[in-house]
Amino acid sequence: MSLSEIIYKRKSIRKYSHDFLDEKTLQNIQNHFTKIKPLYGDINVKFNITSKANMNGMNSLFSPHYIVAMSENKKGHLVNVGFMLQQMDLYLSSIGIGGCWLGMAHPKETPNNDDNFEFVIAFGFGKPDESLYREIDEFNRKSLDKISNISDSRLEVVRLAPTAMNLQHYYFITEGSNIIHAYCKKPGLLTLKQLAKMREIDIGIALAHLYIANNERFKFFETPAPVEVKGHFYVGSIEI
Repeated sequence: MSLSEIIYKRKSIRKYSHDFLDEKTLQNIQNHFTKIKPLYGDINVKFNITSKANMNGMNSLFSPHYIVAMSENKKGHLVNVGFMLQQMDLYLSSIGIGGCWLGMAHPKETPNNDDNFEFVIAFGFGKPDESLYREIDEFNRKSLDKISNISDSRLEVVRLAPTAMNLQHYYFITEGSNIIHAYCKKPGLLTLKQLAKMREIDIGIALAHLYIANNERFKFFETPAPVEVKGHFYVGSIEI
């Protein structure tokens, strides 16, 4: 099954087998990060695989293995991590391994040589102890008209992307035949810091789906915000 097909089947796995993946599989997963496309080529990112023994926080004991995402703190780094790590999420699903984004989990410690990097997000993974895939009618998502200005069928892959609590705090505007502008909902005064952070990661996840579905034509760029979207800030534009 291709990664584009996985988009229509993927689900967050919360039940895992107690069996650990073998070292060869874990090394192949680590090596796959070299094949993942970044959204911003000038932001250094590190993805480290660790075990639940090195994790703390809510939902940190779901799975036997974890990816810890570390990044330089630059403009767009949260979107970039979401974009990159979602490509790994789809890849894992394609080889029979389940995964789940964990916004409230964090590592107990990080390598000493990561002073220029900050922890961004954790992602749990392992052998699933439940169905790895779902049918399209099992997705709990907003309709396209709630997240975009027109019913652009190319945005269906964005609609199906996972987000924190399925809130889908983004909006897309289609311009002409090949340009789509992406916006993220601004956090309110009472929005928790972690949830505000997740909104930018989530839009990176959504853009990863758009890239996977249009990888030969996908081009991300930034321009002065073409239009104002109430309550949202401009993230960037995509040519497909």
